[in-house]
Amino acid sequence: MRLFIAEKPSLARSIAAVLSKPQGNNKLYIQAGDDIVAWAAGHLLEQAMPEFYDEKYKRWNIADLPIFPEVWKMLVKKESKDLFDNLKKLLKKADVVVNAGDCDREGQLLIDEILDFCGYKGEILRILISDTNPEAVKKALDNLKPDSDFHGDRDAALARSRADWLHGMNLTRLYTKLAEKNGYNGKPLRIGRVKTPVTALVVRRDEAIEAFVPKPFWAIKANIQVKDGSFNAT
Repeated sequence: MRLFIAEKPSLARSIAAVLSKPQGNNKLYIQAGDDIVAWAAGHLLEQAMPEFYDEKYKRWNIADLPIFPEVWKMLVKKESKDLFDNLKKLLKKADVVVNAGDCDREGQLLIDEILDFCGYKGEILRILISDTNPEAVKKALDNLKPDSDFHGDRDAALARSRADWLHGMNLTRLYTKLAEKNGYNGKPLRIGRVKTPVTALVVRRDEAIEAFVPKPFWAIKANIQVKDGSFNAT
């Protein structure tokens, strides 16, 4: 059995529509001849929190920083358990899996991490669909590639995910605990690898606008003489 795993239901329907008939519908997958098309809904897995690695991390302590997992662990999102359980069950029957994640690094990782988490050992192919009209999908189906050709994209997305975790988990705890030593008693000071510097840029720009003081300036104007006449320039 060949199992297509799309990143979202809409793409799954586009793939199933051009596969063999007849089709049988299920709330979690579509049967299309000998093929089955199932789907995720964004990431079904998430990075484990620090306390999952060690109970001591339930308490925020500067002395425990930095937290750096030796073996990274993933957990199934509670809100996605039905979709994950369905894919896990289907993977046990699949001879070939086709990764139908979106055509970007995150789309590659999103499906690959499910296959890795479930320990799938069969053949894995990759389909790239950027246009969901039937002719474009058929063309993509005729051009399946080994999933391993795209492991560089997977690893780049995985590195980004782990960098976000390391940055956010460690610096959020560090900044919050340092602030508490200086009398802060509010919510955790959440630090994000992208969010925090972008927020800082916006704040600094707003402060510059609020502190703006008008100053006079002068413009120099000249009448330029050329062979066929003249023109004014600033």
